[in-house]
Amino acid sequence: MKRSILILSALATLLLGAPADTNSTKKDKVVAIVNGYKITKVELDRQVGLLMPRSFFHSTVTPEKLKEVEKDALKELEKKHLLLQYAKEKGYKIPDSVVKREEKKIREAFGSKENFESGLKRANLTYETFKRELRNDLLMQKLYDKEIRSDLSEDDLKKYYKENRYKFKRPEKIKVRIIYVRNDPTDPKGREKALKRAEEALKKIKEGEDFADIASKYSNAMSRIKGGDMGFVHKGMLDEPIEKAAFTLKKGEVSEVVETPKGFYIVKLEDISPAVQLSFDEVKDRLKKELKAKNEKRNLEQILKSMRKNAKIVYK
Repeated sequence: MKRSILILSALATLLLGAPADTNSTKKDKVVAIVNGYKITKVELDRQVGLLMPRSFFHSTVTPEKLKEVEKDALKELEKKHLLLQYAKEKGYKIPDSVVKREEKKIREAFGSKENFESGLKRANLTYETFKRELRNDLLMQKLYDKEIRSDLSEDDLKKYYKENRYKFKRPEKIKVRIIYVRNDPTDPKGREKALKRAEEALKKIKEGEDFADIASKYSNAMSRIKGGDMGFVHKGMLDEPIEKAAFTLKKGEVSEVVETPKGFYIVKLEDISPAVQLSFDEVKDRLKKELKAKNEKRNLEQILKSMRKNAKIVYK
């Protein structure tokens, strides 16, 4: 619901709208009715134009992809008209002077009357429809400002941070080297051969040979060119069996052979970087952005939920 997305979509439609469809039958076709408001195919096409890059209209778009985008566009239009109806029920209005001011800005963006009129034609909009859409955009912005926007003070952010400190930690990381011996699925004896090779590599390491040297000779992973060095990783970055083995090792230790569906691994834990508590200043900007988005999404969903309770929505 940011201004760049919500407000002045009338301008975005003129600049990015789908190529005009001159088929009047298609243009007047009703695709859905939201509490009596008829959404036409031409309005749906304009919304598709906002969701899909304009260049797509000049290239091959599969029927499946177009159908998927149209479905998303129709959902957006449904939400839009439910919100507009809500705003009108709440008595929000936009003065004519404000509509004229915003229209002037849009006209100036086009540079000339001719360019503006070409934009209307390209977007399949009459001037009257354009003005109605502009007023709708401004009404949506007013609704956002009044009931959806979430403005958080520094005290709000500090309170949330103090109550949720556990969420703001840089996770523990470990520095590992690996040896990966691939199991060739096309070879009936692939598992047997891979296991034998992995056990041979582990035996040499236990006998004192350097892990990095063995990795460069035995490993099938690209990391072999760096002696099996994977750098620092945290939980969730490795396949589960390898991760489980790695995080149970002590610094300097080497695992036993670990089997996975892909083959066999040997892991060496070289270093540990413990979890670090991030300070408020380090997370403040990200926290503000995330909480604002979360709160605004909640506010928006509450309005839509209340509107859908008694809504009559029919898809054609």
